[in-house]
Amino acid sequence: MAERKGRNLPPRTNSNSLLDMVRKGLKTKGFIYVTAGNLIFAVLGGLFYLIGARILGVTNYGYISYYLSLGFFMSSLPILGLSSTISTFYPKEGKDALLKESALLTFLLGIIVGVVTALIVIFFPAPVGSNSSNNLLTSIQLLAGGNPYFVSVIPMILGNLQTSLELLVGGNINFVFVIPMILGVVFYTMALARALGRREYKKFFILNSLLRVLEIGLVAVFYLFSARDLEKLMLVAYIAPLFVVSYDYFKDLFSVDRVSFHFAEVRAKMTFTLHTWGMGFAQASRSVLDKIIVGFFFGLLFLGTYNLAFQFLVILLIIPQSLLSYLLPEKSGGSTSREIEILGIVAAAAITILGFLLAPYLIHWLFPGFSDSIPVTQWLSLAVIPASIASIKTSVLLSEERSKIVLGGYVSALAVDILGILLLGQTFQAVGFAWAFFLSQVALMIILWVLPSEKFARLRNRRKSVAQVKKTKS
Repeated sequence: MAERKGRNLPPRTNSNSLLDMVRKGLKTKGFIYVTAGNLIFAVLGGLFYLIGARILGVTNYGYISYYLSLGFFMSSLPILGLSSTISTFYPKEGKDALLKESALLTFLLGIIVGVVTALIVIFFPAPVGSNSSNNLLTSIQLLAGGNPYFVSVIPMILGNLQTSLELLVGGNINFVFVIPMILGVVFYTMALARALGRREYKKFFILNSLLRVLEIGLVAVFYLFSARDLEKLMLVAYIAPLFVVSYDYFKDLFSVDRVSFHFAEVRAKMTFTLHTWGMGFAQASRSVLDKIIVGFFFGLLFLGTYNLAFQFLVILLIIPQSLLSYLLPEKSGGSTSREIEILGIVAAAAITILGFLLAPYLIHWLFPGFSDSIPVTQWLSLAVIPASIASIKTSVLLSEERSKIVLGGYVSALAVDILGILLLGQTFQAVGFAWAFFLSQVALMIILWVLPSEKFARLRNRRKSVAQVKKTKS
């Protein structure tokens, strides 16, 4: 009898199982390459912005933050979700036609989006001032019809248009950076997706590392040999290496044939692609649209304060990015990576604590003029844990081709972030922007875990059956 009871008992858990899983995760070469590549990419990328904060004024720092954010945001349009499509389907199918068609389509769309964005920059330049609440409230009042001087809107727009044209003729070259910025990001993103889809994790590491080394090297050269227009030269230093490291993308682009123009492989996966495009667009929006909104409505001064804190967050988000980059092709190929998931969550918790505790010392030491960025950095660091959990669930759902749920989660998170910026920013300024981003990550985590759950599915099916019964009775 005792033996039967013993059989029904749950298996004894090993107290060292968590530690063993962490150790196994640390021995996974693919994840180590991806994490190391993302680490160098984030650290040197953050160093790029930190150097800018050191050698530029707050307004000029806000200038490069604005135009780089605009370029990253608009580049998500021509990518069209094809980077996630490659990472998901190439490990399953191994079709090179998907790579060629994706390269051709993103190239054509990149040119179109780049030209449109350049026109936007010409006619609607970002304001330099920082009268934040007045800009936003005035805009809302104008839209609501509550401003008695509504009739002045048309002359104001025409005046801005005339000023923009005068600046263009007089030497305004900001629009020149837009097209190569967008194309460079598109080429580079697709080259990374190609490496992940082929599970060439070492190449992923090389591409990320080489890009950042070239960028920092160019910044050093420009700083040593030129003292004028450093903010514009920093944009050049950021953009030029994108083309250098995208050689695999050009291999696919230059190998297209007539069949590629039919886009058969892309069209066959269009539903998934559009869902992941919406996800990527929302994800890019949460990373860069917030800076565009802050720069446009609140001014470049507040943007400089917020963006310095955000660069620390970019470094802290290495783990969530690495989890998604590595787990998606692995799970799509049929591998299970429980050890990597546990390792990622443990590392995210440690990074959150370090970011919260070290932010005051690092900013006071390195950037004494950015003391307002300290509480912003601390609040942003709290977003690392929910972001890591959301990345794990995203990789699972996309590998199962349940992209619709992922799209809903990222769009909802974007809405939370934008509303939070506009509402909380009015009272709390840069700290309010950080709260908005943190809440968006929490919302994303909850949605991705709740919507696919069996309990939620049963509840949804029960409601559908009740609704059908009511219809039949009526």
